[in-house]
Amino acid sequence: MRGRGTAAPGERDQTDRGAILAVAVGAITIDAALLGLIAPLLPQIEERTGASDAELGIALAAYAAPIALLSLPLGRAADRFGRKALLIAGLLTIAAGSVLIAVSHSLELLIGARAIQGVGSAASWISALALVSDTAPPGRRGESLGAALAATGIGSIAGPALGGVTADVLSYEAPFLIACGSAVAVVGAAAILLPRGVRRSRPAAPALGVVVRSIRAGNGGWAAAITLLSAGVLGLIEVIAPLDLDQRLGLSASAIGLLFAGSIAVDAVTSPLGGRWGDRRGRLGPAGAGMVVTAVSAVSLAALPDVWGAALSLGVYGAGFALAFSAAVPWLDDAFEEEERGLGYGVQNLLYAAGYAVGPVLGGWLLGLTGAGLAYAITAGVVAAAALLLLVRRPQACPPVHRLRNRRYAGKL
Repeated sequence: MRGRGTAAPGERDQTDRGAILAVAVGAITIDAALLGLIAPLLPQIEERTGASDAELGIALAAYAAPIALLSLPLGRAADRFGRKALLIAGLLTIAAGSVLIAVSHSLELLIGARAIQGVGSAASWISALALVSDTAPPGRRGESLGAALAATGIGSIAGPALGGVTADVLSYEAPFLIACGSAVAVVGAAAILLPRGVRRSRPAAPALGVVVRSIRAGNGGWAAAITLLSAGVLGLIEVIAPLDLDQRLGLSASAIGLLFAGSIAVDAVTSPLGGRWGDRRGRLGPAGAGMVVTAVSAVSLAALPDVWGAALSLGVYGAGFALAFSAAVPWLDDAFEEEERGLGYGVQNLLYAAGYAVGPVLGGWLLGLTGAGLAYAITAGVVAAAALLLLVRRPQACPPVHRLRNRRYAGKL
């Protein structure tokens, strides 16, 4: 019998998981918001710094460069020094970069500040997802990761809105100072709510060898391929669709933004559902369905003639992306040993950054070479072929690598 006000162990575990998930969701939301926060302010930045269009592009790309370069080392750091330490360091780095952008009047400082933000974002993103995976209830890792990934959609919607509205109502500096304050607030919550990380010894195997071994194990290769393809298609659609909708339907920038916000909202709602589906029925279902739905959305973007058709198509695309990604992330998680999970999320971050870097370039090239209709058709064909290959090969429901290892040594304990 327990006294009044004393929580049972199961209730305490549930409370602890909820607190950890809340901190992780807060960090992921900030990371996603930072990507679009600056977009509405580009005209003001151009006036403040005197930067050309090309130089503004470099400033924006400065955010992504550290993510591509540092994802694997930061993943290793999350495994060795603990998720909590890396999460707090990443958020404090984001706060510092945000303050520097707020006070920047030169292109050089702006580029440096965006790069600092990128370093912090990579660190906090990797450690936040690893935390969610570490504390997910048995058999519900996909659902937990889906809920965390839904925060990406929330941040993607909130970032541009926060940047535009607060800059208009308050000042240019306001959105960046709000981002700084939000990051510091999550740092305070993390310091109080997150358990103390366990410092591990230096890993024996080189990171590259671990990555190759893990991707070749189980369904790691499928997870890597789906992540790379999904991010590439996202970048491609984000280039082709706005230009096509402007030219073909004469939509304004705000109307196109609303259509994409609707797509992101569908993504945020679908991600936890896809994760739950994968937990209960296996990852193949949401992975295959997501890729098929993505291919259908590309066809409908070309075929449906009006703004309502565009809204429906982008909504369908959001659902397809969410389903495929909600399968790929847990699959990649399962491919890595438990003590190497941070490195696994570094790989996921690197693959996503690579796909998202190639997609816009390929989209712009296809658009100029073939026009929007054929570019959509080629995209649909590639994704449909990948879905067919996945469904024909039918990856087996492999148990996570760390479970295999535990089972192998169970008789020796």
